[in-house]
This record gives sequence, structure tokens and C-alpha cells, in this order.
Amino acid sequence: MRTSIVVPMWNEESWVEHAYDRIKQAIKEYNLDVQIVFATDGCTDRTIERIEELQKKDSSLLLFNHPGRLGRGRALKKAFLRVKTPFIIYMDSDLATDLKHLPQMINYLEQGADIVTGSRLMRGSKCIRSRKRKIFSTVYNFLAKFLFRSKIHDHQCGFKGFNRKNIMKTLREVKSNGWFWDAEILIRGQRDGLNVVEFPISWCDRDENASKVNLWKDAKNMGIELVQLRVDILPKTFFQMISFAGVGVSNTLVTLSVLFLLENTIGRGDWGYYFAYSLGIINSFVLNRRFTFKEKSVTKRTYGQFVGFVGVYFISMIIYSETARFLEMVIGLFYLYAATVSLFVEYIFTFSMSKLAIFREIKENESSSA
Repeated sequence: MRTSIVVPMWNEESWVEHAYDRIKQAIKEYNLDVQIVFATDGCTDRTIERIEELQKKDSSLLLFNHPGRLGRGRALKKAFLRVKTPFIIYMDSDLATDLKHLPQMINYLEQGADIVTGSRLMRGSKCIRSRKRKIFSTVYNFLAKFLFRSKIHDHQCGFKGFNRKNIMKTLREVKSNGWFWDAEILIRGQRDGLNVVEFPISWCDRDENASKVNLWKDAKNMGIELVQLRVDILPKTFFQMISFAGVGVSNTLVTLSVLFLLENTIGRGDWGYYFAYSLGIINSFVLNRRFTFKEKSVTKRTYGQFVGFVGVYFISMIIYSETARFLEMVIGLFYLYAATVSLFVEYIFTFSMSKLAIFREIKENESSSA
């Protein structure tokens, strides 16, 4: 078989047989070469027993049982790692998607798509949902598109197909264990350069009272996870620049504190500025090495890093002074503006040299050959 249909199940004893019959009927009607996989997630009713009864009639039916509650996203992730077929389709257990779309989804996968997702919001789709769900879906998908420049219209649709081999890297990156899993895998898949295809479907929501979705609670959680993902996938350099600037502030505080102590104790003399500035550099080196560039242990190259760091700071002082003088004397900029611009130029230079030269990440093949 080339395709597995994975259906997550949680306490569906009264529904599981109906779901199985409908999927089986579609397989037969459209002559599909697929197997059904039920991925249970901490069921406390008789769902497992119902599935085991079905397995007696159908030896191709697979059950991936997780006794403890994993969460929908994690249960799907584990199921995807266990199946062996080239293609995987997953659909919500309520079978809200019209199963006539199964051949379309398989066709897209066979034509080279890495991820295929149904859409209830594209032109041509037919969707029967409550008004509050439509409002939530519209707002949520607007935020997803705005925050991530996603090209997908409907991130949360519970009808998706995957090329198993090609999505493994993205699948391992996904962190959500809950309902946000759907949106996260689409967002990360696009960022990883996967071929993501979306097509309109017919959808009819299950009875509101039978749904496992707590709209307001799950909406809040998915909104929080949306923001967390935005922060999570920001480039590492962005956070390093923030940390480097923070260390720069602490460097200034150390320098001023030392000058203050000298002034009020033994006197600072002509050497006080140099002494205070030197301690500031040491503070900057230690904190940036530990917190900005994440080098914890002292190694053979630490001494060389320190010498290089001092050299960079010496050059940066010259750059700052000469830039400020040029902007004020030649360009005619007000001295405070000239100083501010020069500080920014100095910051960019110091950070760039620290990241690219002083604390440059050593690749494994470089460290092994050293």
C-alpha cells in the first residue's frame, strides 16, 4: 500500500465504527490503495475495544495506542513516525471533510506535493459551520498570514496529506502537542521550502455538542502558540543582537560604578578612566561569551578570543571617535546626533566582528581537524 489514512481518536466508542465504515466505503468506491490507521490518545472509554473488534474483520487496520494522554498533535506525530507508506493522509475523526476529496489529495501527492491541505476558505469550497466558528477561523487565519506571510488560506483544516520522506525534518521541528499542530506544520513546511498545495473542499461540522473542541479555551491556546512560534523562529542573530546590546548597557554601568567608587575612595586620578574602561571590557567579554554566544567552558582558544575582543574594542573606539568627528565637523550634524549615529555604527562593527570572528561557531569538521 502507498497511502495511510491516520485518524486520531479520543473517547470515540460510539463513533469509531461509523467512521471506519465511511472510510472503507470511500476506499472501495474510489478504488484506493490505502490502509486505515487509528491513533488513539489516552482513551478512557471502550474505543480501543471497538477498534480491536474491527481488526478481527480487517487485518489491514492498524491501531497505534497511547495509554497516556499525549495531545492530538503529539499523537499524530508519533503515528507519522511509525507508518511506513510513502504518503500519509490524516483527517479528523468526525469526518467533516467530504471523502470524495481523497482521490484529489492522493493525486496531488503523487504529482510531487510535499504537503497537501484542504481549505474551507478558498473560493470554490463549501463549508457548513456555526457563525462563531467562521468568525474565529477568519480572524485566526488572518493572524497566521500576517505574522508569518503564509500563503495558506486555512491553516486549521483537519484534512491534510504528506509525503512522509520529505516532511520528516519539518515534522521533528513541530513542537505543538495540541490543535495548533495543524498550523505549525504548514508554517514550518513553507519556511523549509516544501511544496505546499491547498485546494478547496466540502466541509460539514459535526454536531457542536459532540465536538471535542473547546472553542474559547482552544482558541486562546492556539493564539498563544501562534505568538510563541513567531518568537521561536526569529533568527538566532536577532536574539544575539539584543543580548549584545544588553551587555553593552551592563558594560556602561560597570565602568561608571568603578569610576564612582574610585572617586569616593582612593581617587581616580588620570588612570581611573583606563582602569574602569578595562574592567568594562572584561565584563563585556565574559557576559557575551557566556550568554550571547553560548560558550560555557574555557578552551584553548579563550585567551586568543580575549585578545581579539580587546583589539576589536580598541578599533571600535577609533571608529566611534572618527565617525562622530566626521559627522559633526564635516557633515555639520548636531553633536548629540553625531554621537548617537556613531554609537550605532560602533555597535554594528563590534557585534559583527564578535560574531563572525571572535566567537565564530566552529563546525564539527573544523574542530576535528584542529
